[in-house]
Amino acid sequence: MHSPRLHPLVATTLTALVLAAATSSPAAPPPPRPVTVSRPVREPLVTTLELTGSLTARRQSRLSARTSGLIQRLEVDAGHTVNQGDILMELDPALATLALEKSSAQKRQAELELADADRLLTEGRNLAKVGGFSRSEAETRETNARVRRALLESLTVEVREQEEIIARHRLPAPFSGVISRKLAEEGEWVQTGTPVLELVETGAPWLDVQAPQEAYAALRGGEGPEAAPPPGITVLLDAFPDVSLPATIASRVPVKDAARTFLVRLALDDPRGLAAPGMSARARFTLRRREPVVQVARDAVVRLPDGTTRVWVVGNAGGSPVAQSRPVELGASLSQLIEVRRGLDDTPLVIVRGNEGLHENQPLAVTAETAVPAVE
Repeated sequence: MHSPRLHPLVATTLTALVLAAATSSPAAPPPPRPVTVSRPVREPLVTTLELTGSLTARRQSRLSARTSGLIQRLEVDAGHTVNQGDILMELDPALATLALEKSSAQKRQAELELADADRLLTEGRNLAKVGGFSRSEAETRETNARVRRALLESLTVEVREQEEIIARHRLPAPFSGVISRKLAEEGEWVQTGTPVLELVETGAPWLDVQAPQEAYAALRGGEGPEAAPPPGITVLLDAFPDVSLPATIASRVPVKDAARTFLVRLALDDPRGLAAPGMSARARFTLRRREPVVQVARDAVVRLPDGTTRVWVVGNAGGSPVAQSRPVELGASLSQLIEVRRGLDDTPLVIVRGNEGLHENQPLAVTAETAVPAVE
């Protein structure tokens, strides 16, 4: 049995009706965007800052000859450890010794001449009392005694000067340390001020690091209830990576260089004496503020081409989660957390994954909630 065939005009009409019905039906809504969220925190800001630097000696000196002369003995060489006061070098003192003997002899002669002048002065005074001596002669003897006394004082100073010159023929160590360089040899003639040895203090070296200018205030600490507490500092020596040494800020030099950094000098607590000048090390600063601030994960912040920053939060539209943007003003960002100064409180959920290309009131599917990154 054959089915009835439709007239071509009727078939065309039915097809047009079906197509019109299909195009007039509403489009299916897009699926919700899957996102990962986290909760802001309100607590004192704790950030970490890690800087690399070098250990430097507290004292390093190029020791010079304290007078001119011929090097008679050099008691040390490069690498020798010395203590404060050890004699490192001696010059030939022969000429200085002869000069001292000459000055000493002149001093003894002046002492005898002064004694004779004092005797004559005493005799003149006694004779003047009985009228057997003229006033003019008495004054002459008194003047002569004064001249002899002044000469003796001058020669006494000259003897002390020669003794000091002889003492300067010996070079003592001004502090304990290690001889890093020997710049002269025995038999050389050296002038006053000629460097002969280089001495480096090895105990308790400084760690010098260059800190960014943004961290200057945070590294300062301060006093009073509103001031930030001093940072906690630990140092890791590259030569001993498993050893952590506590440290404190000894000084800060508030003079920035071309790289906009400034010098921070650290004093290490190193009872085992592991640190030595020339080593490299890493200093980790834990910076804390007293007042609580709102903080979010770095991944929650979206930076726009016009320079503004936004954070996407999970809003509510008819009981369903939707995306809503909040313009924010950011603060410190020295770790995985970033401070939000304005535009966000600590109540909404912020989007940390899937926030690329969102638009206002876009439906969301919250697939996970992650914890705020912990401070290392």
